[in-house]
Amino acid sequence: MFVIDERSAETYLRDSRRMEPETKVRIERLAGGVSNEVLYVSFPGRPEGDFVLKQAREQLRVAAPWFCSVERIWREVEVLRICRKLLAAWPDRLRATTPAVLFEDRENYCFAMTAAPREHVLWKRQLLAGEADANIAAECGQLLGALHAASWGDQKIAERLDDRSVFDQLRLDPYYRYTASCLGSRTRAPSLREDPESAQHLHCLVDEVLQNRCCLVHADFSPKNLLVHSGGLLMVDFETGHYGDGAFDLGFFLSHLVLKTIFHRGAAEFLALPTAFLEAYSASVRSSVSVEEFKRLLARGMRNLAGCVWARVDGKSPVEYLTDPHQREEARMFAKAVFQRSPRDWDEAREFLLSVLRGGD
Repeated sequence: MFVIDERSAETYLRDSRRMEPETKVRIERLAGGVSNEVLYVSFPGRPEGDFVLKQAREQLRVAAPWFCSVERIWREVEVLRICRKLLAAWPDRLRATTPAVLFEDRENYCFAMTAAPREHVLWKRQLLAGEADANIAAECGQLLGALHAASWGDQKIAERLDDRSVFDQLRLDPYYRYTASCLGSRTRAPSLREDPESAQHLHCLVDEVLQNRCCLVHADFSPKNLLVHSGGLLMVDFETGHYGDGAFDLGFFLSHLVLKTIFHRGAAEFLALPTAFLEAYSASVRSSVSVEEFKRLLARGMRNLAGCVWARVDGKSPVEYLTDPHQREEARMFAKAVFQRSPRDWDEAREFLLSVLRGGD
């Protein structure tokens, strides 16, 4: 495999005849991810030709040892194409889309896709800066609801995305199993208090996620992968996509909102984001999901919320912005409360968060 980075990308593009020899090009490395090399390719004076070049890496850029097969990049291409097709056929107007695949290079485990509009900004960046827009949260809910609803019970998609090994390697193992091991043994994390009960909840959560298969799951649906621009949202990063439990997407996304609420010390505008997201999600998905199925989905989503919150504090890939020890402990306390009390929906889980932020138990 030819290793592509910001120094070698131009050589790769010229040698593979993806661009003409005399064409001027600019290569920029895009930051934020830990599992791939992602490069922005632009051509001076020709902005409509910009694209993103992505190549898989076997070892992820985190402190703890973490490896995953580079073959996962072909799952990303497959999921990206399915998502794009589902969203294009969705009957309600969406201010959201995905990139289009331009080419794929099987020998070098890379592909290219259309770039986001130049004026885009990562929603994560806005959130960390203190900008909490409930309208964006609602658009995220509508987008995820559309993907879940359009694929709910679809056996053809289930067959195409049946393999969940990458999801296990990049999510279940480094998030739930690893965090459970830290909570269950002081030898793995001496600074972390032992909590066998919560460790058992995490192990059970792995089984629950694997037992439920109902729709297409993005499994990396988060503010860092939602690009905001004047036309709406662009959703990126599909390598963990599979057919499984939509509750993981709910918990994963909500965990980012909860952690940023803790980071901003319980600001009211941040507390409002999960509600706006879930109301829009519900409106999109309920046409394809029965009332009872939806209730069970939400309850499982709350358990995944607890698992993801704890994992992003003590798992293999902790969030970089929650450095205050007190705030990290608040995140743990919230996750523990959710595991112990099993809220049925966000309204109940929100009360646990408020109690923690007020200094309660």
